[in-house]
Amino acid sequence: MFCRLIFPITLAALAACASTQPVVPSEVSGASASSIVDLRVTGNRIYLPASLNGVETEALLDSGAELSLVDVEFAGLTGLAAFGHAEARGTGAGTSDVQFAEGVRIDAAGLTLAEQVVAIMDLSDISKRLAGSPLTLILGREVFDAGLWHLDINNAALRSLAPHDLPKSGALTLTDAHGIKQLDILIDGVPVKADFDLGNGSEVLLSQEFAEQAGLLKPDKILGTKEGGGVGGAITRTLVRVDTLEIGGHVLSDVTAAVSPQSDGAQANIGVSVLRHFNWLIDFPGNRVWMEPSP
Repeated sequence: MFCRLIFPITLAALAACASTQPVVPSEVSGASASSIVDLRVTGNRIYLPASLNGVETEALLDSGAELSLVDVEFAGLTGLAAFGHAEARGTGAGTSDVQFAEGVRIDAAGLTLAEQVVAIMDLSDISKRLAGSPLTLILGREVFDAGLWHLDINNAALRSLAPHDLPKSGALTLTDAHGIKQLDILIDGVPVKADFDLGNGSEVLLSQEFAEQAGLLKPDKILGTKEGGGVGGAITRTLVRVDTLEIGGHVLSDVTAAVSPQSDGAQANIGVSVLRHFNWLIDFPGNRVWMEPSP
């Protein structure tokens, strides 16, 4: 949700905005099974080495971004030809202007993602407010759509898997909502579908509607307020105490969540602050994940 985008046009329609040939499907060549990517984990942000059109950089990993995002200055350095105009809405208070580029090559996590469509926007605001350092590339869900992965956040390791590495049973089902993968969780015993969002480096995020439904806006539950928000600018959220968050039969206690005043977006969003308690086998193409407590 760090950079979840909601565009007024679909990806299939992007080609109509371009002055060049229509966008062709993405081409992927791949990481060998069991190859390990060393990550850099700072707080609850995950970074990995990457290159865009052959120019090396470091990318923020964000499974909650429908498209990879490229900072406008870095886009110029890598020779991207921008086309189209749209408004992008993330987790901030408003919208941000965005353009697109096609035929982009991204190398990351041992994969070559060719013929990609990426979004181009000014990332300086969220770099300062949330990342604390300049962001050039936010690597979206494309890398997860292109492979099978074992993710160990606390040991800063991402390992590619072969199909035979996946267990035969015990998977949690993922569903799709607005281009984001979701899974079922319980918050104080109330069921809700939550975004699986490695780009969320802050608290669990809840909608106002769900927080009211779950009784989390009662005076004894409110902890205060905090400024947050990704794409779209800063936003003030209400912090609340969640007694229990249950995921896959595992229970976390005394969790802080942030309630957004916005009416759009998911009912819930779990990011690295929750996901790092577990090691994950991730199969986006098969709509399933496996989890076990992190040692």
